[in-house]
Amino acid sequence: MKDTVRLERDRHVAFAFAAADLLVETDAQGLIVSASGAAQSIVGRPVASLPGIRIEDLSAGPERAFVRRLFARTHDVGRVDPMPVAVTRPDGTTTQVLLGGCQLPNLPSRVFLSITVLPSSLAAAALPRDDTTGLLTQDGLRHRAEQAIQTPGQGPARLKLLKIEGLEGAARQLTPERAVLMMEEVGAALRELSLGGDAAGRIGGENFGIVTTARGDDAKADAALMRDLGEVFRSVGVREGQISTHLAQLDLSAQGLSDDDIGRAVTYAMNNFVKSGGKGFGVKSLAGGLAAAVNETVARVASTRKMIEDGTFTLAYQPVVGIKSGLVHHYEALSRFSDGKSTFETITFSEDVGLVATLDMAICTRALAALRLNPTARVAVNLSGLSIQTESFRQAFSELIRPLNDLRSNLLFELTESASIDNLEEASSFLRWLRKLGHEVCLDDFGAGAAAYSYLRRFDVDFVKIDGPFLNAAIGQGRERALIRSICVLCAELGCKVIGEMIEDQKLSNLAVSLGIEYGQGWLYGKPVAELPQPVKAGHRKGGTETWS
Repeated sequence: MKDTVRLERDRHVAFAFAAADLLVETDAQGLIVSASGAAQSIVGRPVASLPGIRIEDLSAGPERAFVRRLFARTHDVGRVDPMPVAVTRPDGTTTQVLLGGCQLPNLPSRVFLSITVLPSSLAAAALPRDDTTGLLTQDGLRHRAEQAIQTPGQGPARLKLLKIEGLEGAARQLTPERAVLMMEEVGAALRELSLGGDAAGRIGGENFGIVTTARGDDAKADAALMRDLGEVFRSVGVREGQISTHLAQLDLSAQGLSDDDIGRAVTYAMNNFVKSGGKGFGVKSLAGGLAAAVNETVARVASTRKMIEDGTFTLAYQPVVGIKSGLVHHYEALSRFSDGKSTFETITFSEDVGLVATLDMAICTRALAALRLNPTARVAVNLSGLSIQTESFRQAFSELIRPLNDLRSNLLFELTESASIDNLEEASSFLRWLRKLGHEVCLDDFGAGAAAYSYLRRFDVDFVKIDGPFLNAAIGQGRERALIRSICVLCAELGCKVIGEMIEDQKLSNLAVSLGIEYGQGWLYGKPVAELPQPVKAGHRKGGTETWS
């Protein structure tokens, strides 16, 4: 009989170690009472030293809060599936593991935990995280959402979007220790609800996302999360009413999209959520509005890609003239789209979903075709700041303009500010290369913002275009006139010319001249036309090397 019992015990131990590298037994408070396995290689401590240590103390920072929650759930419900956790060795290095646990009915004062080291290939693929909450960054969350959509057999994927309004303000009012604890507990609460325990992310400021699978108890789980977060805030001393939470739920479906387009649709939904700023929405209206937005986005990503591939857009050409001479310097190629959306809205949408580089290439190709049919004209083409930061775009663009030769000075480029430029040095190098080839470059939409001045400081350009609303505001406001005048003086010292846009009447034209603006664009000088005209030919720049690198 004893041999049978011993054999059964050994069999269970063998099965346990077949599935885990380290087995830990704790009491009801999480204090380790016994351990077996490869403790030294995993947690950097001898296995004999583990008794007396709290299980949560094997991790640090936000991971510690998450382990504490996993332990509490194991104790409360009897079992948790293995979830990814980082354990921290005494020397500060970490090991990525799966932590699972169970509690036996006949041993209610004990919790049994399994720790399994993640394969090196999976550990090396760890996604970037937010430092304060331990949650994934927006890019990491998008990756998890894509995985959930594409993984068969786990049920429909959902993305919950959460606005915790007042969170950052509350953190500033707490002591540093309490603020850190609050953010770590918020991150742990969201991770616990997410798919696989590692599909929650911070998508900007007070905005969060959680990838889950569809289930019948969603409302119950959401209510429990709200109560849980409320308890976190109360426990650190946040006063009642200082923080409010808003939760929306979106079904995610591939609907025939490519993997890339799935990611773009998810990113666009998250960006729209962040841009809303939490103003004037409630849970019901937000959920309905975003659900509709995601459906629209999925369809629009596909239609925008098809529009680009089929070339179902047109270009119109508007003159840029010397204000005093009245002579046309060049024409700007303006995009027109058949879906009725404004050019600006279509461009920003394409930037949000990652299609703008493809769109810019298509527009450049169309403008080059028009220029070859009318080689005496000069035309300016817009390039997004996102496009010129993309290596694949720069290489394809280099091949596109390689055959231009003597037409180089006839093709200008306007760098738009609809998307911010993060890698200024890389962008600056690309613009220098364009100018060395013989293309003139214009910094578009220059206003009173700090980014515009930063770009002017870093980029060598031939023209600066003053934003139309900024110029119009100068009619009645001395501050704007002074700013524009100072911009013109600065540009003159830097050796670049100034263009004023949206000049619709003689009064604004006279003001532009008085402020130092040399070139104008607007209906006063000519409306956009469908065909590229033949203006007076301007001077050429000398060419240079032909390959982007």
